[in-house]
Amino acid sequence: MESKNPLKDSTNYISVYFRFDTIINDFEVSGILYPYYSGKSGWSDIENGVRLFFLSRKTGKEYIWTDWDNSCSCFQNIFMSKNVYDIVHSEGFSGFKNGDTYIFNYDTHQSANAQNPFFKYAEYQFYDIDFDGENELLLNYYHGGPKGGLMSEPYEITDTALVSITPIGDNFVFSFDENTTIDPDNKTITNILYSSMCEWGTYCYKFDEKGDLYLLYDVDSYLNMAKDSIISDTTFYR
Repeated sequence: MESKNPLKDSTNYISVYFRFDTIINDFEVSGILYPYYSGKSGWSDIENGVRLFFLSRKTGKEYIWTDWDNSCSCFQNIFMSKNVYDIVHSEGFSGFKNGDTYIFNYDTHQSANAQNPFFKYAEYQFYDIDFDGENELLLNYYHGGPKGGLMSEPYEITDTALVSITPIGDNFVFSFDENTTIDPDNKTITNILYSSMCEWGTYCYKFDEKGDLYLLYDVDSYLNMAKDSIISDTTFYR
């Protein structure tokens, strides 16, 4: 893993190595964690830099994912890991050191009220999100805001790389959580995103016959306290 680490000699980052204890969808997954430390709040338990390595045992191909941003020579700090959270909050934890190694547990917990089959705390998972009969890779990241928590972002596994699945002509990041509704029959995915505690939007995406993703409609809603009612405005795009 050190040979795959371009920051192994960096004085700005600590490098922590890990691998997962479970082979999922025939992929062996390992990674390099670059934990974030703040003098005010200590070690971050939710936002850290990372490089993930997905090795296919079937083809021998390895795919690399990272949130490293070349424009700022920094990480975007969106990696969300229940394993890192548990380590930081474990009894006797005194901090990460360069060269630390861990075995990560693959967590298959599902919430009782989840609207889909996704694992709530898994750092990654596989699911046929575009309904083409083949699984895509879903990577988790931290979503801030009033409903901040764990979200998943989908990637197509091509012959050469991981390619982000994004809607045509839509500036939103296409992601979802345990409250996302998946409808395989109509090939739609419906998300609810909050801009505040009293304002939210419902976004319905659809895959067309070519496999392209587009925004079918959105419903903007807000709570009118004076009238004790919810006001909604629906826009259809196709």
